[in-house]
Amino acid sequence: MPKAIKIIFLLIGIALLVWAIQTVGLAELFTLLSKLGIGFIYILFIYSIVTLLDSLAWKYNFTQSSAKQFNLWQIWRIRQIGEAYNVITPLGTLGGEPVKAQLLKEHHNIPRRQGLASQVVARTTFLAALIIFFIPGIFLTFKAEQISSQFQNTALAGMIVFSTAIFLFFLFQITGTLGRLSRWAENFAWIKKSTSVSDNIDALSDHISSFYKEHPKRIAISISYAFAGWVVGLAELYVAMYFLGIELTLAELWIIEALAQLIKVGSFLIPLSIGAQEGGFIIVFSAMGLPPSVGLTLSFVRRIRELLWVGLGLALAGQLEYKATKIEEL
Repeated sequence: MPKAIKIIFLLIGIALLVWAIQTVGLAELFTLLSKLGIGFIYILFIYSIVTLLDSLAWKYNFTQSSAKQFNLWQIWRIRQIGEAYNVITPLGTLGGEPVKAQLLKEHHNIPRRQGLASQVVARTTFLAALIIFFIPGIFLTFKAEQISSQFQNTALAGMIVFSTAIFLFFLFQITGTLGRLSRWAENFAWIKKSTSVSDNIDALSDHISSFYKEHPKRIAISISYAFAGWVVGLAELYVAMYFLGIELTLAELWIIEALAQLIKVGSFLIPLSIGAQEGGFIIVFSAMGLPPSVGLTLSFVRRIRELLWVGLGLALAGQLEYKATKIEEL
């Protein structure tokens, strides 16, 4: 995407963030954040379990022989480093993927192409699990009497569009269409690629397609772990709401998380969903008859948690580089 368009979407996100803060007020936001107290420790612990499940899901996107070249701690560490780079990369969320592939190659002898292919498959299985998570969430949304029919229909339409897009992306990978699309894209001057790049994309596409066809069981296991991560995430939401003075049922928690994630996915063009995530929580909480201030607070809690994990990822990156340097010196 051209940088000018990225900047435009970033400005839109900032405008949404300003609107969200003005809607609630900084004083009330800080008051609610201070109520969390020790609850934030619980939130970090629960999220650490989510990251372990996501790492397990990624591990099953490698062949069985390749997965033996690293343990859960090692793949978790690489994932945290890559996700940290995804956040700090200016105006983009893909800066960490090449970093993950490079670390896999340097420390575990995983070919770079295989590392990149595993991440494409992992992103797809992650989103497939999210679709499965959406289904009961949308069903419960239609059961919630306090939510307007217009909001319910909008949520259903959003899920259908998102599910269709992921299904097509999944289909393109299985059939190797991604490589053919790359060749077709060469006809356009503004996205013209070199022959070597196209060849690499073709090879990557073939690798991905082969993995889907030869390892369907590992794909299913990966989706299962990713789905478990989404479900465990409900505990994080419950703890945050509990310390903020609101106790919700499992159905209400599922509705909030499903709708919030649907809005976040729909705002993928906005870097890090800045403003969209905050505004989305306000909209969802208002639709459910809950205080919008609590929704904005919850969004900020996740932003703070994200920043702490970015710091952890960067610290792990520094440690890994230090160890590699010491080994070379020896």
